[in-house]
Amino acid sequence: MRKHGWKYIVGLFFFQVTSAQNRTMSDAAIWRKIERFSPLKGAVIPADFSRRLGATHVGGKYFFTNEPYLVEGTKKLKELGMGVCKLWMYKNPSGYQYNSDWNLPKNTSLTDLAKHPYYQAAFAFPLSTFVLSTSAGVNMIQADSAGLAKEEKEFYDLALYLLEKYQDRDVEFILSNWEGDWILRGGVGWEAQWGRVAPPDELPSRIQSLRRVFEVRQRAVDNARKKIPQSRCRVYHAIEVNKVVDASFGIPSVTNDVLPFVHVDMVSWSAYDATDFDKTGIDLYRGIDYIRSKMKPSEYTKKPIVFIGEIGIPEMATKNLPEEFKHRWDTYLSVCLAQHIPYIIYWELYCNETGKDVKIEQPASTKNNRDLNGFWLIRPDGKQGYAMNYFEQLLQNAGRRLAVKSNE
Repeated sequence: MRKHGWKYIVGLFFFQVTSAQNRTMSDAAIWRKIERFSPLKGAVIPADFSRRLGATHVGGKYFFTNEPYLVEGTKKLKELGMGVCKLWMYKNPSGYQYNSDWNLPKNTSLTDLAKHPYYQAAFAFPLSTFVLSTSAGVNMIQADSAGLAKEEKEFYDLALYLLEKYQDRDVEFILSNWEGDWILRGGVGWEAQWGRVAPPDELPSRIQSLRRVFEVRQRAVDNARKKIPQSRCRVYHAIEVNKVVDASFGIPSVTNDVLPFVHVDMVSWSAYDATDFDKTGIDLYRGIDYIRSKMKPSEYTKKPIVFIGEIGIPEMATKNLPEEFKHRWDTYLSVCLAQHIPYIIYWELYCNETGKDVKIEQPASTKNNRDLNGFWLIRPDGKQGYAMNYFEQLLQNAGRRLAVKSNE
């Protein structure tokens, strides 16, 4: 720990005490509200549920067809009845190698990627929302003027292209970063476990850099929308955060140190910090409130919009039984319904995470469920995972109540 670390830890302790005192809604009250929205306890499933539910497709360790991997996954999400698809759109498409020949030119832009036949085929599926994790390549924690200018131009050009290309279609595109707090922390190792270790001395410059990056991205999307105001297609900019529970205890974070200082259309929460250790849903509920309290909505959206950009439970790694999975997903989904969350994006369609001592890198693949940790809707053996079994029930009963057994 650095020589100033003790001051940081002491300050954090007092913030935690104050933060706890300022929580006005009791856990019991939150739990009662969550229960009122539980499909397994008789709540009506929203009629537009398919437009709110989706999954990410990137980097999985298996495939089932001869179609380009990006296209196969997007098509599968449509077949599953989901309306939201989250894709990676980076200039090194390493997560989409199966049955694919990208043949990208050296100076590929984000708009060039959007025009690529694979993305064109993916966007052609009649889904309601595409969330694109993307970047023109700026160093987000050490951004210089040239990098910022390039980022702004490429985001503007991409947003303008989408608004023009799909101007006669009711479809949304959300342009977002990957988990912002890991970016702020410079990685995911021990040195990034702030709260146990002190942040680095260069933290203020990292924060300023992130603010500038998000400012130029938002400005780019704002300006593109002004250029084509009548497009039926809608393009948004989102900031993704992933350490909201830490933020609520005063730890430096994108939520505390970036969101209050930049306007943004939406905030995406990669919410493992609220679900890995809390099965009650209370951390998830409080975290959504906390993000809303910190963000500055854009003039376009005018209200604090938070969505769940990533959430998942590893079926093999947790070894939960099917009924445990169903009730745990019901809890988290009930939180999202209680909080009127517009998009809930599951991680992920095909699992990308290998089990202990297993190594599989595309173009290698597996058909063995035991090779992976179980972040999936569809398993390598082609069967649906526990989460998909639950989601399927809800999709098939949108607009009404489930026929639930009394003991559930």
